[in-house]
Amino acid sequence: MAEYSKYDILNKDLSLIEMQVSILSNKYKDAVERNQELEEIVEVLQNDNAVLNKKITKFESEAGNLQIEGNQTLFSSLNTKEREELKIKLKNLISKIDNHISS
Repeated sequence: MAEYSKYDILNKDLSLIEMQVSILSNKYKDAVERNQELEEIVEVLQNDNAVLNKKITKFESEAGNLQIEGNQTLFSSLNTKEREELKIKLKNLISKIDNHISS
């Protein structure tokens, strides 16, 4: 009879182990599926990020070009006499600021 109870105990332990293996197997499958979903999401987000980075680069270069064109048109529209007058006015303003700061 002692052997029979050992057999029952081993059988119960084996059933318990089989249940745990089944549970862990299901959890593993779920984790693998979730990981694949997340990898797909990451890939989509990386593609979106690359597109947005290209747009940012494009806009930055356009903004730089507009700024350069704006500066060139502003100063190129002045003739040499107006440029000299502007330089003199700027020098006077700078000297007034220097005097104000030093006092």
